[in-house]
Amino acid sequence: MALHAILFDHDGTLVDSEGTHLGLWRQVVAPYGVEIRDQDYWQHMLGVPIERNAADIIRLYGLDADPATLIEAKLAANQRFLDTSFFPAMSGADRVLQTLASQLRLGLVSGSQRNCVEATLRGHGWSALFEQVVTGDDVIRNKPHPDGYRKALELMELEAGSCIAVEDTEVGVCAARAAGLQVIAIRCPLADNHDFSPAVAVVDSLVAAHDWIQQQL
Repeated sequence: MALHAILFDHDGTLVDSEGTHLGLWRQVVAPYGVEIRDQDYWQHMLGVPIERNAADIIRLYGLDADPATLIEAKLAANQRFLDTSFFPAMSGADRVLQTLASQLRLGLVSGSQRNCVEATLRGHGWSALFEQVVTGDDVIRNKPHPDGYRKALELMELEAGSCIAVEDTEVGVCAARAAGLQVIAIRCPLADNHDFSPAVAVVDSLVAAHDWIQQQL
């Protein structure tokens, strides 16, 4: 295929944010006297929009809480973190993005809130590398629905067949495939239960995903 663009996920793909998100969710539920187990986060919450995270926490831990209350508390915890920091980059992310931006068009499609993504772009100096950025705030239906990817394709005036998505979760892979994109999946050892069978390639790191893309050029 003629490859014109790469559409990247954000959390877990470009930035090592999942450990931070787990810590923030633990802050949110601490007043209820529970602690989110590592295995529950990696198996049920990884790459999942905040609305479903809140519902899953209530279901898994039997919390007497309204999902909207948990969501509001998590968004506030996110903002407190972002007021003074931003998520660290995945290994090799800067080199990968700088290289690919000189060869192809880049977009970013995240299920996270825009303030989280914009903090990353500012903090790492990546804003100019992405032609379009679509976040969970920009669509009615978040991943695993394809709306974010479809919006990015529309904004960039691209056909799905000329692009590849890079994702690290089953939810993200499903969203990209539903939009008609081929997907490279980056497998995290802590999330080895994710079904990546729809992906065109499964690799162990962002650098390995970059190497696979270079072989297609």
